Amino acid sequence: MDKKTIFELDDYMFDKIIYFYEYYKNENILETIFSNWNVRDIIGHINSWIKFSEDKLEAIKLKHPFEDLSHVDIEKFNKTNYEKYKNETLENVVNESKTLLERYKNILNLFNEEELFSYKFPTGFPWALWKYMAMDLCIHPLIHIMYQYIKRGDYNEFIKEAENSKKYFMEYSGNNIKEYYFADLFTNKEEKAKQFKELKGIGKNNKLIEEIIKINME
Repeated sequence: MDKKTIFELDDYMFDKIIYFYEYYKNENILETIFSNWNVRDIIGHINSWIKFSEDKLEAIKLKHPFEDLSHVDIEKFNKTNYEKYKNETLENVVNESKTLLERYKNILNLFNEEELFSYKFPTGFPWALWKYMAMDLCIHPLIHIMYQYIKRGDYNEFIKEAENSKKYFMEYSGNNIKEYYFADLFTNKEEKAKQFKELKGIGKNNKLIEEIIKINME
């Protein structure tokens, strides 16, 4: 992915967050537990990791110290940020998304086109810089949003997003359909089987959806 495409991902992700917010904004966000996130919890989780990525990228470019991913207790990080956001309004969390995604563009501009294809930056992953950016900016957030569509039985929304985001997932993964992997997010195997069976019934004859179901049910 070149710089133009990363900018495109930034705008795409903001549109997806706004759509997700609008779709579920009427749910009761006061009823929340760490094992069953609501719309505010999910957007807050996305925000927390985008901010972590931004802070790291800015520090790397400016040669400042930063928190290495290998030293982060991910479960603790997620729980800490869940507690942080659960007292926020949904509107405030969405506004933070806008601010963070605007900041991401500024940080992206710190790097030139050649650097995006470099493997020299200590991101914590053995990838070119563009791929790390794409993961934190778009792929990871969309996995969570799409998982919610499956979990909540909004299968048409899942199918629509899978098709819309396919070009980004495929470029990110080198055309590996396994990037559409949601099975690890399910805590109940029976629930997972039920949801993907129902998705199969609605997505019948859709090759992309059939392939996604297959890799998640293996």
